[in-house]
Amino acid sequence: MTITPRLVAKYAIPDRDGAHTYLDPTGPVPRLEVRSPESLRIYELREQAELRAEFPAPTPNRWSRQWVAPDLSFAVFGAGTEYVAVAPDGTRLWQQPYGTWEVSRWGYLDFSGSAGGADRELRIWLRLPSGLSDSTLFLTLDAAGAVLARSVLPCGGYERFVSLLWDENDEVSGVTVAGGQAAATHFEARWESGGIVLGRQLPPGRGDLLRNEREYLGADSRNARCMTVDRRRQDVSWHSLPSYRVTATLGLSDFPAPGTGDCSVHNDPQISTFSGFVDDDTAMVTLYNPYDEAAVYVFGHERWREHSHWLADPATGALHGRIEYPMAEVDTVMPVGDGTWITEEWDAVYRWRR
Repeated sequence: MTITPRLVAKYAIPDRDGAHTYLDPTGPVPRLEVRSPESLRIYELREQAELRAEFPAPTPNRWSRQWVAPDLSFAVFGAGTEYVAVAPDGTRLWQQPYGTWEVSRWGYLDFSGSAGGADRELRIWLRLPSGLSDSTLFLTLDAAGAVLARSVLPCGGYERFVSLLWDENDEVSGVTVAGGQAAATHFEARWESGGIVLGRQLPPGRGDLLRNEREYLGADSRNARCMTVDRRRQDVSWHSLPSYRVTATLGLSDFPAPGTGDCSVHNDPQISTFSGFVDDDTAMVTLYNPYDEAAVYVFGHERWREHSHWLADPATGALHGRIEYPMAEVDTVMPVGDGTWITEEWDAVYRWRR
């Protein structure tokens, strides 16, 4: 069964040549980030794409990561081996060297507090190399870039991803270390006497064990159900929270056979991580071909990989049908969670509803 979606909006991407795009559906309004060698532009996707902020790149062609302050007053660019904060007019507000590591690979930045709020001042949290193989350095900065604290944590180290966890009051509550061959580990942590104090390592819970075997695809708006895909890309499952008990599963064998019917574009499909909740009662599941064997062996490089998008019932795992778009070769999809999803063509972003 095919499903013809209804087009909600089309957002043209200005000055698309040479730019990379990133969709962020997590806020109250989905955002589109357009990154070119010269600038970072942030659009809110409402009835039209509204430009909310633009930041000139501190060094054209050298930056590869960026983080934007909650009030869009400045952006921090990962430029080579340093963090550089830039105002919308291009003024460099502050910069922090990152040592010999590349920010694009191991850098981490987070914000806490409300920007300009009376009760909580904005804080910036930067991860830097500590110089020790088994430790991580965090700097805590104010909005002006002044260093408020240096915290050396006895965890992490080289080639590990280290990030902070936050409680409901926007306070540091833990640290996560991931990457390498070992499973992710979690530690208690707290802000005390002007620094981060690491606590005990937490035993793995059911969610940790599940996520080490599967990849997390998100939760519904009520945080009552989450969705995962196994690391071999053979099935998706839905779990009740907080127990992570499996309530429904959808495997590749539940789709039409490869090369037949609505799976006629696939020869060896796998389930993509571009899957998730369209809303609390509808999930998007994306299939893709890993590669085109003829292109790999004959031409020496991969060709475009065929994708198909399917809607399913997260309560039962039953398929509703395949989305049939009016254009061909639609690959990237981003469920928003409000009943819509977003796809991207070269020069435009499209928002759809069933």
